[in-house]
Amino acid sequence: MSGQIIDNRYGFANDIARQADRLKQAPAGTDAARKAAGQAAAGQEATFRELLDRSLDKKISFSKHAGMRVRDRNIEIGESELGRLAEACDKAGEKGLKDTLIVMDGSVFIVNADSKTVVTVVGKNEMQGNVFTNIEGAVFL
Repeated sequence: MSGQIIDNRYGFANDIARQADRLKQAPAGTDAARKAAGQAAAGQEATFRELLDRSLDKKISFSKHAGMRVRDRNIEIGESELGRLAEACDKAGEKGLKDTLIVMDGSVFIVNADSKTVVTVVGKNEMQGNVFTNIEGAVFL
């Protein structure tokens, strides 16, 4: 990944937006241009989730809702945090958990451990008074 690292955190949302712009502006004849042209011909633009999934090499993905929450709440997630989330999903999966609450660095991630998909994210500033339902277990990192 070639995004900006700030305080050891990777600002992936900005990188994804820049990556989408590069695909649209790629010089003719390049692989990126052919890919962008193929999407345009099909009447499709890559969604935030698709770009995010590609950039993370399927280690862990974010639902559209979770991606919006990360952006809206200015939650910075670095590569090391993504790796830790993936490991927590593996631990939850080993215990047979599907919908899991993961507490990491003061933020809460609700994930589907089977698909390694983050369903929603709550920042440490929004934690007070929240009730989390429909979870089978919790992992604290």
